[in-house]
Amino acid sequence: MAARRLGQLGLETVLVEKEALGGTCLNRGCIPTKALYAATLPLGKRETYRKMGLDLEIRVDLPRMRAFLAEVVGKLRDGIGRLLSAATVEVLQGEGRLVGPGEVEVHEDSRSERISARAIILATGSSPVALPFLPFDGERVWSSDHALGLPKVPEKMVVVGGGVVGLELATVYCRLGAKVTVVEMMEGLLPGLGLSRRGEAFLRQALQRQGIEVRLKTRAAGLTKHGLLVQGEREEEMEAEVILVAVGRRPNSHGLGLEKFGVRLERGFVQTDEGFRAAPGIYAIGDLRGGALLAHKASHEGLTLAERLSAEWKGTTPPEERPRAMPWTVFTEPEVALVGLPVDTPGLKRGLFPFSALGRAWAEGEPEGFVALVAEEGGKIAGAEIIGPYAAELIAEVTLALELGISVTELAEVVHAHPTFPEAIWEAALAALGQPLHIL
Repeated sequence: MAARRLGQLGLETVLVEKEALGGTCLNRGCIPTKALYAATLPLGKRETYRKMGLDLEIRVDLPRMRAFLAEVVGKLRDGIGRLLSAATVEVLQGEGRLVGPGEVEVHEDSRSERISARAIILATGSSPVALPFLPFDGERVWSSDHALGLPKVPEKMVVVGGGVVGLELATVYCRLGAKVTVVEMMEGLLPGLGLSRRGEAFLRQALQRQGIEVRLKTRAAGLTKHGLLVQGEREEEMEAEVILVAVGRRPNSHGLGLEKFGVRLERGFVQTDEGFRAAPGIYAIGDLRGGALLAHKASHEGLTLAERLSAEWKGTTPPEERPRAMPWTVFTEPEVALVGLPVDTPGLKRGLFPFSALGRAWAEGEPEGFVALVAEEGGKIAGAEIIGPYAAELIAEVTLALELGISVTELAEVVHAHPTFPEAIWEAALAALGQPLHIL
């Protein structure tokens, strides 16, 4: 995003890429995960369709599913190449390393090339964290990268980590027929996201109804002959053909030559000021900089930095930057989406509307879940939590409301089409005002 925008702004830009255009999100993250989620969706809704009078016989063809993933990623990657070319961005294939003030050396095989630049933007992303006693081997112990390659559908799979990546892949592999157990050392799923107690319990119960066993306050302790040793209320062996380790991601800061140029690292993350500057002429964005490891956050930082650098060099006024509403989306079944303050935050006014009172939800056989909105004392929307069908899309309306600083009253005055899922957001706003229409 940074390279594309810099090129659009008329600045000479070179993009150094070690692997494939699109980074983790396109090649080993967001896109393949969601493509798999979509591909397996009918498997997760067979019971719903059965109630509607449709009996589906589905045969899983892994080679064709892999081909579908490759086609999706390939087309999007080609599109990125064309967009960069249209912005006159030069793409250099190879591994970059800082070698001097404003100088980057790019290596590929036996070739080496030096580039001088007024500004160097580091956007090397992150990689899956391995546990010392569970090293990735692609056979018994998988990372998310291995899982997205669809090497096989194991009969029994243990997922170590109940965060976003672990739960999304647990959902996909459960749909494909694996018996999945999620092991999470914390007291609840999705730790760190600010999910409410109601929301966490609802999600956990929904996953268990699908056949995903959830073991909280349970720590992975080591590989055994037949599976995984875990420690919870007691120490035990969990039988597993495959162990998927999804305990987080680490920044790709090694090997960049940062130490010589005054760049400070904390736990591998590059430390920057509010303007993304890590050292004179050196900037960092995205996962490498830390904070929420989200593709849309990284993209926003890249666009913001590009516009700031352009304004600085052209002597114009940079665009005003303000705190941004940053949504989270989790593609489980049901979907989970959050933005702003946690809805359990004390002192906030809350409005809650269940999908069980929404006509469109019943028409689609999806009456489970809820929308929760919270507002400040003055009425401005402060946050939201949505668990249920299309939550990842529904959160956009609340994100916009939060970004623009509107109130629950203003949101409640917006006409929402009927019958649609966004009506649940309108109803939650009415509930926050004490004027519910379709709930008691």
